[in-house]
Amino acid sequence: MDPWHTAHLVAIAFWGGFVAAEVVVELASRTDDELRHAAVLHYWMDLLVELPALVAVLVTGAVLTTSTWPPSPLLWMKIAAGLAAVTANLWCVLHVVSRYRRLDDVASLHRHARWVRIAASVGVPFGAVALYLGLSHFAR
Repeated sequence: MDPWHTAHLVAIAFWGGFVAAEVVVELASRTDDELRHAAVLHYWMDLLVELPALVAVLVTGAVLTTSTWPPSPLLWMKIAAGLAAVTANLWCVLHVVSRYRRLDDVASLHRHARWVRIAASVGVPFGAVALYLGLSHFAR
């Protein structure tokens, strides 16, 4: 496996691991205090780790795509699924930041927590499809 594939796989593993950790944090939060704690924890996880990992996934994916230009239809499908997961994750980040800015508003905590969970329920399946296609068809 060439270094760009390895870097892309490591970035995906890092990003996916943090998404899994954030899902656990979100699903374990029920009470107002737990939601407030999850809002702070998720905010800092996104800011310090997840967003840089997401950038690494996008950069390494772009390099790999340019090295196999023009992409096959199957590769386009993988790219589309991956970009759908990235888009859902960025939507989630917007709600995480909004929720963090309104820690004292309980209704806002609950509303944004719901949107964070929806974003995860959309992004994770698309990410799983992209991962499956990448590992089964494009890993060298």
